[in-house]
Amino acid sequence: MDIKKTIAAAAISAAAVTSTFAETNEDYIKTFGMIVYKNGGLSELKLTPTEFDIFLQGMKDAYAGKDLPKNIDTFGQKMMEYLKNRAEATLAEKAKETEAKSAKFWSELEKTEGVQKTASGLAFKVIDKGSDKEIASDNSDVTINYTGKLVDGTVFDSTDKHGQPATFNLANVIPGFREGLQKVGRGGKVILYIPAKLGYGAQSIPGIPPHSTLIFDVEILDVKNAPKAEAPKAEAPKK
Repeated sequence: MDIKKTIAAAAISAAAVTSTFAETNEDYIKTFGMIVYKNGGLSELKLTPTEFDIFLQGMKDAYAGKDLPKNIDTFGQKMMEYLKNRAEATLAEKAKETEAKSAKFWSELEKTEGVQKTASGLAFKVIDKGSDKEIASDNSDVTINYTGKLVDGTVFDSTDKHGQPATFNLANVIPGFREGLQKVGRGGKVILYIPAKLGYGAQSIPGIPPHSTLIFDVEILDVKNAPKAEAPKAEAPKK
């Protein structure tokens, strides 16, 4: 295990529910254990309490210096195949539940006043149109405040969590976000309803199950459009 990569993975999980621990050595170790569990694929196995005890026994055996099985080459391949199939089955079950929740949400959203829908499948509701003269394009740099939620209301990310607005180029974000932030101008506010196909699709992102519909409350603080390329000057006719 690469400890640096494992700890870095925790930083990516902006969606994780956090608690405040005292900064003691014991809490550092406890938090590291939580990180290993959350980002090491263990949660995807859905271990029963008995199975988790068996897993812990394996760690205790390694801590005590016991050797791995002698046939680890063949045994390890079978083990990895079993764990992979089990994790995939768990993700497939979760994706099915997520799709059902999303379908119900979109059905209800159609009845919501003020919600518009584009040809791509993006839905949005303008709260404040903002400036008509400062509207982002596909390659604009924008500075925004936002809160990202799942259809059940779970907040998976927000600028409040980071303590400051976010600035990025629209070319580097998911399609639904890129399209949605062009619906209002600087100073505008909009709610985006992004279907999975315009979000993360079947990917499993920390805090975001596969096939999730994403909801973003966004306030656009600033828009910086790329300067337009100057048309080439015509050469004077040669005599």
